[in-house]
Amino acid sequence: MQITSVVNQKGGVGKTALSVGAAAALAERGRRVLLIDLDPQGHATTEMLGLPETPADQPSLAKALTKTWRGPVEELVVPHPRSNVGRGGAFDVIPTSPGMFDLIRRLDQFRVPGWQLARVIQFANYDHVIIDCPPALDVLTNNALVATSGVLVPVQPDRTSIRALRLMQEQISHLETMVERPPISYYGLVPGLYRRPISGYAVTALRELEQFGIPVLPHVPLGVVMNEAAARGMPVTTFAPETTHAAAFREIARALDESPGSAPPMPQASEQDFDFGDFITDVAHTRNANDNGARKKLYDLLPKRTREQ
Repeated sequence: MQITSVVNQKGGVGKTALSVGAAAALAERGRRVLLIDLDPQGHATTEMLGLPETPADQPSLAKALTKTWRGPVEELVVPHPRSNVGRGGAFDVIPTSPGMFDLIRRLDQFRVPGWQLARVIQFANYDHVIIDCPPALDVLTNNALVATSGVLVPVQPDRTSIRALRLMQEQISHLETMVERPPISYYGLVPGLYRRPISGYAVTALRELEQFGIPVLPHVPLGVVMNEAAARGMPVTTFAPETTHAAAFREIARALDESPGSAPPMPQASEQDFDFGDFITDVAHTRNANDNGARKKLYDLLPKRTREQ
């Protein structure tokens, strides 16, 4: 399972459009794809794909990340019904939910921050997972980066994107050291949100971006077709399959399909990672499973020692 994080701490660079477009194009190629809306603003869920937020009383990504819900990842997933999907493929989504805005405070309380998302999706059955990250280098983005195989970076051809890219590279390098994970691959930069014909200023900025040594993938220029597709809750590859934008997303999907890399292994649990709340929950579940109708005391479930012990 290849996990790709679409990340840039700079807002308004086309991150969500790239996440949805790349995921839809992969599904169109016959790949099983899961799109995770990790951005608390939820634009991928509601604005781009026309899906509802997860109801507050249902299992959700926010509950899974904070361990207040512990079921299988399949119960978090909803299929997108308005996408072209190739033979054998799937386009599924883990939508945003109430509680996502409060996640940063709650995730900061974990002893080993960063591995929560990896734990939630480690048994998912997909060819590709695409994570739409929030526009910030915060604990949510760190969770995506810890779990990821590689990153796609949407950029605007201007000097602010150059500085943002440098800062993001520093953050990723620091995170790799902090959690002792293998180096994260850079699958490519995707220039977007510029007008055609491209200006001389933008051309100069693109040349500077190329000096980072990261592959520059097909460009996704401004176009009203992107807004029209979103208004109908459809990816542009389905709504307008013959456009320049759809062709760019297909090329990006092909590049992802051909990129090597797998998610890092989960860290081994240690005594320091022991969670008393987890222990009590597990004991309670065991008690309920073994209760034949009589109320049992917790100590009845403890191993019985013989006199020789």
